[in-house]
Amino acid sequence: MKGKQGVALADCIQLFRFSTEQLKESYSVLISMKSESIREQIIDVQTWLSASLTNLRTCMDGFKNLNGTMKVRMYERVQNVSAMVSISLAFAKRISLSNSNEMRLDLNHHRHLLSNGDGISSDLSWRGRSINQDFPAWMSEGDRRLLQSPQGGTKVDVMVAKDGTGKYKTIAAALNAAPNQSKQIYVIHIRAGIYHEKLMVTKQNIMLLGDGKSLTVVTGSNGYTKAGSTQFTANFMASANGFMARDMTFENKAGPYGGQAAALLVRSDRSAFYRCSIIGYQDTLYAHSLRQFYRECDIYGTIDFILGNAAAVFQTCNLIARKPLKGQSNVITAQGRGDPNENTGFSMHNCTVLAAADLVPIKKSVLTHLGRPWQKYSRTVYMQCFLDDLVDPSGWLEWDGNFALKTLYYGEYLNSGPGAGIKKRVQWPGYRVIKSAGEANQFTVNGLINGYSWLPSTGVAYQGGLIV
Repeated sequence: MKGKQGVALADCIQLFRFSTEQLKESYSVLISMKSESIREQIIDVQTWLSASLTNLRTCMDGFKNLNGTMKVRMYERVQNVSAMVSISLAFAKRISLSNSNEMRLDLNHHRHLLSNGDGISSDLSWRGRSINQDFPAWMSEGDRRLLQSPQGGTKVDVMVAKDGTGKYKTIAAALNAAPNQSKQIYVIHIRAGIYHEKLMVTKQNIMLLGDGKSLTVVTGSNGYTKAGSTQFTANFMASANGFMARDMTFENKAGPYGGQAAALLVRSDRSAFYRCSIIGYQDTLYAHSLRQFYRECDIYGTIDFILGNAAAVFQTCNLIARKPLKGQSNVITAQGRGDPNENTGFSMHNCTVLAAADLVPIKKSVLTHLGRPWQKYSRTVYMQCFLDDLVDPSGWLEWDGNFALKTLYYGEYLNSGPGAGIKKRVQWPGYRVIKSAGEANQFTVNGLINGYSWLPSTGVAYQGGLIV
């Protein structure tokens, strides 16, 4: 099958494979659940079922502008499967709620150990922190060491260098040679250079270590018109669990006329990006699904430049709006939570929203919004961020009329800067100014991606909560 229908079908086949694995994992956990770790197991199940639903919706997005019997048949099948997965997700949510008292007590216990008495850690300094601070629950101490240690102190398994001084000249060759199903992190050091490669990581526990944001660059120029699918525009796809990247750039040079053009697509559970640049225009970072963590990253774009349905925390990142085409406006996020029981959402914590150099001269004539609802239950929060004067006073933008305005969850908590004023913000039922630390804590590293659960095994101070 050729053309756009063929691309859509190929999309769906790949996504069905991911969903099948996630459903198998969920079933395996549910039939062998251990009472001493119900919380972690249920969070895993909710995460995998949420990802499965996301895959099914992504499949149908590919047929949205097509016609014919193939589309009708695919819709029927996907809707049937989606309904069953949604029921399973509701069941998992019910289990989590039935154990909410136990979960709350345990969380409060961990907070008491770490806090100054009000449930929030008093250790705020970025400097002098131990290696475990500000990283999520599922990262082992060794993984956190890999992300934070100096390059000379990181054990490298293989080196890539365009000039032939490494074992491989291309990243693809190094990935092909990497072990399958590795239980340990496999580190690939990518020397400085511009790598024109289209890559998909399908092996778990891979770490890419660059020489610096501006030095190690993976680039390409696939746009929607050429690729036929947003996910296939991505120059780099991380599609296996445990992926990590540090000190490098992911770029899509399709430009403002290229339409949707992802530089990076991530559907890797327990993935982390540290000191990376992600550069594009529309749909720059497709944070598709599962648990993701971004720290000290620079993310550039114009329209919906962070989109998807991951449970993702962006911590101390720069969110940089670029100059769009004439008549266009900028939107930073388009979060895609489509079921009320999905444990997904975007949390921008201690980030900076600012204009790129090309936008600065005209920023007063270009509207820039914090986000818009891609799906019915879209969920995004900005907490303790600096919002520069490019942010429109309304803050947020509709997707299509009144769609999702009652069911979305958009929040702001203790932001600062000239764009942080709330007096002229939208008055949608789903928008709120978060006034309590308790509500905001749901979207910290601890709250959204379970940062608290690794503390007993490390015994170190941890600041995964709010800045106080």
